[in-house]
Amino acid sequence: MKKINLKTIVIVVVMLVVIVLGVVAVTQAKIFMSGATSDIEPTNVSAVSSEDGKTATVTWTSEKESIAKVEYGTTAASLVLMTADSAATTNHSLTLNQLRPATNYYYRIRIGDEVFDNGGMPYMFKTKGESDVVLAVTPTMAVTSPIPSTATSNTKIVCDSKTDYNKDGVVNSFDTATCKSNGGVAPTPVNKKDIDCDKIISDYNSDGIVNSLDRINCLQSQR
Repeated sequence: MKKINLKTIVIVVVMLVVIVLGVVAVTQAKIFMSGATSDIEPTNVSAVSSEDGKTATVTWTSEKESIAKVEYGTTAASLVLMTADSAATTNHSLTLNQLRPATNYYYRIRIGDEVFDNGGMPYMFKTKGESDVVLAVTPTMAVTSPIPSTATSNTKIVCDSKTDYNKDGVVNSFDTATCKSNGGVAPTPVNKKDIDCDKIISDYNSDGIVNSLDRINCLQSQR
């Protein structure tokens, strides 16, 4: 049986001690790092859009004071905009600017080298939209000549003997002619014998002209 060399035993023991110390050191480092991350990890993260949808406020809390920043954008892959705390705090509140109304935005929180993005997927919110105003568009109406006051498309206007149709300041036979040229018709008396033929200013015989023949026809009808 060979005698164990003392030197070999010492070397083996030293190696075992180094290995154990190495394992302990790594474990402690992991615990330390884990504890540090836990202290600054964001909790109660929320984003609230302004009424006009042009800004939003991101808030969260942490156990340990830190200076953080929020990286954001319109897609999860392009968080190119950024805003940051001005001082270390545990109650973080950052305003995101340059936003578009009614748009989805994605963001993550960065503290030092640590990135917090909701478990691998950036946080998301949608900005409020501006009020949709529906304008009633009224088609422009074509300007047309007014329908003569003496006639319409469906109704014939009865020309009376008291209206200055041609607007010359005098009521005479020319007014009746003007009325008729605009589509009016001569009045039909209930009883022709009740007409004063000497004062007639109507196209009594319906020949399109008001003249003395109308008076003659009027007188003949009363015989």
